Amino acid sequence: MNKAVYKILVPTDFSDQSDFALHQALHLSQIVNGEIVLLYVLHEKKGILGKIFNSEQKDSFNDLILSKLKEQSDIIAEKHNIKVAIELLHSTSISSKIVEYADKIQASIIVMGKGALMVHGAEVDGIGSNTSRVLRNSKIPVVTVSNARHSLGCNHILLPLDLSKETRQKVSWGIQFAKLFNSKIHVVSGLWDTDKDFVVNKINAQMKQVVSFVKKQGVDVVGEIIVPEKGKEGVVSVLSSYMTKHPEIDLTIIMTQQEDDFTEFFIGSEATSFIRGAKCPVLSVVPRKLDEVVLGM
Repeated sequence: MNKAVYKILVPTDFSDQSDFALHQALHLSQIVNGEIVLLYVLHEKKGILGKIFNSEQKDSFNDLILSKLKEQSDIIAEKHNIKVAIELLHSTSISSKIVEYADKIQASIIVMGKGALMVHGAEVDGIGSNTSRVLRNSKIPVVTVSNARHSLGCNHILLPLDLSKETRQKVSWGIQFAKLFNSKIHVVSGLWDTDKDFVVNKINAQMKQVVSFVKKQGVDVVGEIIVPEKGKEGVVSVLSSYMTKHPEIDLTIIMTQQEDDFTEFFIGSEATSFIRGAKCPVLSVVPRKLDEVVLGM
């Protein structure tokens, strides 16, 4: 690795999802011999804590949070022999502080709970507002975790393809993670314009090229081109259908931002929609210049 320490930033609010994310980060840390940084950002609405609590009360509240962070870090250090740093920060914007702190400590990746949405008092599939903002603004990869089932290990990776120039980056990310976790890659592409021979030929050629390249890297791989049913042509529908048929999928890799000069496989609302319904962790990455280091390694 090029970096002396592979830092995994885990924002927490002590919820179940945060604990699931911590378990995922723990497993990753064991594989890359990395360090976990457990972060709690205390939300202050324009200094409202200072208006409600006196200095002594605020200190007591901070001590309670730090005590909980230390309790979690001590358990991990004792049980798994992994270094865990803890940090408590105050901010009027939780997501901005997470992104800012990740940059400050030169974190390699952020692993966090997907969050949840409440509708009429009931929890529904969704992305919490803080997670959504981190996904949009983070300069480093973000893994979102929603449940315990996929919080330990990563045996099967779903890699969606399109015809954009960033396909090479997606494949690189897939190979990196597959080698880390000894995973199998599932390369999937949707085919909508079946009446356009040049599109069909290009997608078939790309699939063969990608599968061949991944195999040459020593990674187990399967490829499938899906012709969706009428009325279910959307990217999210295609991938959700594949994941339903393949519940063994542990991680999906997507790109979440669009450059001006290309059309990405996932753009804005589609990325959000997919992450919202995903039952497995999703690795969201921002398109980079191809000469930049992948995975911080």
